[in-house]
Amino acid sequence: MNGETSVEKKSVGHRVASNTVLLFLRMFILTLINLYAVRLQVRGLGDEDYGIFTAIAGVVMTASVFNSVLAVALQRFFSFSMGRNEESKLQDIYSCSINLVIYATVVILLLLETIGLWLVYTKLSIPEPRFSTALVVYQVSVVMLILSFFHVPFMSAVFAHEDMGVYTLLSTIECLLKFIAAYVIGNVLVDRLALYSFCMMGTSLIVFIMYFAVAHHRYPECRYRKPRDKKLYRELLSFAGWSLLGTVANMCIIQGNTLLLNIFFGSIVTAAFGISINIYNAFNSLCNSMVLAFRPPMIKAYADRQYDNLYTLFCASNKFLIYMLVAIAIPIVGEMDTILSLWLGTYSPETLTFARLTILYIIIIAIHNPITIIIQATGHIKRYHLTVETFTLLCLPLTWLFFRAGYLAESAFYSMVITCVFAHFIRIILLRKEFSAFSISQYFLSIIFPASIVAVISGATFLLTIYKFEPSVFRMLSSFAFIPMLTLSFAYLGGTTAHEKTIIREMAARLFSKVKRSVSHK
Repeated sequence: MNGETSVEKKSVGHRVASNTVLLFLRMFILTLINLYAVRLQVRGLGDEDYGIFTAIAGVVMTASVFNSVLAVALQRFFSFSMGRNEESKLQDIYSCSINLVIYATVVILLLLETIGLWLVYTKLSIPEPRFSTALVVYQVSVVMLILSFFHVPFMSAVFAHEDMGVYTLLSTIECLLKFIAAYVIGNVLVDRLALYSFCMMGTSLIVFIMYFAVAHHRYPECRYRKPRDKKLYRELLSFAGWSLLGTVANMCIIQGNTLLLNIFFGSIVTAAFGISINIYNAFNSLCNSMVLAFRPPMIKAYADRQYDNLYTLFCASNKFLIYMLVAIAIPIVGEMDTILSLWLGTYSPETLTFARLTILYIIIIAIHNPITIIIQATGHIKRYHLTVETFTLLCLPLTWLFFRAGYLAESAFYSMVITCVFAHFIRIILLRKEFSAFSISQYFLSIIFPASIVAVISGATFLLTIYKFEPSVFRMLSSFAFIPMLTLSFAYLGGTTAHEKTIIREMAARLFSKVKRSVSHK
C-alpha cells in the first residue's frame, strides 16, 4: 500500500511539474506577444482613444466579478468531486453552472445597461467628438463580457481535468487573434476605436466556440441534464457569493483606481495607468499560469485527506511562484526605461513610474494564491474573505484621500501595496486556523525569509554590476541573460530542501534525456 501511495505521489508530482513548466513557458511567450500587441494598440488608437478604451473597459469589467467567482467555484467543486471519486456528481455540477450562467447574464445586462451607462454619461472624462464611438465600444464590450461568461463552465472542466495542453493551445489561439486585431487597426482608415472593439468581440466569440467544442467532445460530464442535486445551487452560490467579496476587492483596486485616475487626472494619465495595467495583466496571467498547475492537485489532495502531500504542494507552489517572479522582476524593473522605449517608443514619466510600481505590487499580491487555494479546498471561505477583504477594500478610499489631498497619481500604487501587505498577514493567520499542518514560523523561515535574501542578493548584484553601464539594448539583454539564472541558482542553493533539490535534478535529467533522444532521432 505504501509503495502504491509513493508511486501515486510521484506521478502527481511529475504531472504537476510538467504542467507548471508547460504553462510557464506558454505564458512567457504569450506575455511577450501581448506586450508587443499593446504597443500596436497604443500606436493604432493613439493616447486619447486608448485612454477612452481603458476607461470604458474599466466600467464593463466591473461586472466580470460574476465571471471570476463562478470560475473559481466551479473549479473547486469539479476538483473536489474528482478527489472524492464522485464521478456521478460532475454532470450535476456542470448542469447547475449552465443554469447559473443564464440567470447571472440577466443580472449583468440589467446592471450594465443602467448603472454602467450612468457612469459613462456622468462620470467618465470623454471628449465630446468621441462620445458616440465610446457608446458603441461600451455596448460591444458588454457582448464580449457575456461571451466570456458563457465559456466559464467549459474552461473550468478543462482545468479540473488538468488538461493544460488543451488550455495552452486554445489560449495561444486567442492571443494570436488579439495580436492580429492590434496589428490591423494600425493599417486601416476607418474609425479604429470602433473597429478594434468589434475585432475583440469576434475573438471572444471564437474562443467561446472552441471551449464549447473541446469540453463537449472530451468530457462526458459536459452534457446538460436537469440537475438532480438541488442543494448544489445553494452550495455553488454560497461559495461564489463569498468569493465575490474577494473578487470585488481586487476589481476595486484595479478598475476603481482606473476610474479615480480618470476623474482626477484625465484620459492621458488614465492611458499611462492602462499601460501599467497591461503589465499587471501580463504578470498576473503569468502568475495564474503557475498556480493553475497546482490548484487541482491541491484541492484533490485535501478532498482525499492527503494532508502531507497537500503541504508539500503548498511549499513547492510558494517557492516556485516567488522565485520565478523575482527572477523575472529584477531585470524588468531595472531595465524598464529601455523596455518602454522599445515597446512604446515615447512614453510619459507616469508610465515609467506606474510600470515599476506595478511589478512590486504583483509580487506582493501573487504570494497569497497558494493560501487561498487551501482555504477554497476547505470550503470555509466566509470568515476568510470577510476578514481579508475588509483590509483590501480600504484601497479605494485611501486612494481617494491621497488624490483629494493633492498627492501625485502614483500614490494609487502606494495604497495598493499598503493594503495588500496588511491583508497577507491576515491570510496566514487564518490559514493556520483552517489547516493544522501549516506553521506560521516555518512559513517565514523556509519560504519568505530565504526568498527575501535571494531577492536582496540578486538585486544588489544587478545594481553593482550591470546597472553601472549606460542603458542600452545590450545592457538589457545582458540583464535578462544573467540575472534570472543567478537568482534561480541562489534559490536552488539556499531556498530549497534536499527533497526539492532531488526533484529538480530528476526533472532536469528527464528534460536533458528527451532533448538528447530528439537530437539523436534527427
